[in-house]
Amino acid sequence: MADSWRGYSLAGGHIALDLVNTVSWRGDPPRRLDRLELPGFFTHWLEETGLGRFDGDLSTVHPGLRELRELLYALLAEGDPAQADLDRFGELLAAAHARAKAAPSLPVRWSVPVETPDDLLPALVLRADELLRSPETANIRRCEGRGCAWLFIDSTRNHSRRWCRSDDCGNRERARRHYQRTREPV
Repeated sequence: MADSWRGYSLAGGHIALDLVNTVSWRGDPPRRLDRLELPGFFTHWLEETGLGRFDGDLSTVHPGLRELRELLYALLAEGDPAQADLDRFGELLAAAHARAKAAPSLPVRWSVPVETPDDLLPALVLRADELLRSPETANIRRCEGRGCAWLFIDSTRNHSRRWCRSDDCGNRERARRHYQRTREPV
């Protein structure tokens, strides 16, 4: 399990972005890695995100989670979303709301308690909906690291964050630029 988690961190700033970021090297097809396919990763991801801990085998991920992940990337990565993507998300949202409960308090927040693996998809759809309707969408950025393409919420004061993680893509980019400067003829 440690190998499946290596190179991944919850860097998105929201669980919906952390789901999107379970694909590493999205912008570099030969290196692309779907971490949800790695043994033990999904179980660890659930624990790290606080979504739940389940006994039993979670080696097969609900196909709807992959669909949601790719749909969220399409909705959030390119700016204005396509109507077909919004329509599909609306279908998922309607199904999630059919299972949702709200606590008797204001503001009302609909959620699906995650008690079984079948609760994961509707719970994540509702959390994604919160993000999609929030002003935070204006601060969603794509990592500038070559080939990375992870998404994150830029919460820096001057909105200057460039990388998913400064100690990963940031270091790699700084090293690349340094190498280019030192190798160029004077």
